[in-house]
Amino acid sequence: MNAFETLQALFVADLRELHQIHKRGWFVLPITRTVKEEHLGRCCYLAEELLPSNDLCALKHEIGLDERQWRMYKARVSAQ
Repeated sequence: MNAFETLQALFVADLRELHQIHKRGWFVLPITRTVKEEHLGRCCYLAEELLPSNDLCALKHEIGLDERQWRMYKARVSAQ
């Protein structure tokens, strides 16, 4: 697996888990959502370091994140 495929798999799995967390609502501890969002933010930073800009744009498109969402996840890490 190359870096693009590995990162794509990480994002897809994390976004799926985050979606499940949101569906469960108040049944899930807020820290669970926060940890998952921070992990997504770290993955964003890692993708920016490892991928050339055209692959980064393709990754964002493949996983369905726009620039606003991308920056929001990165901000979760920066806020610490």
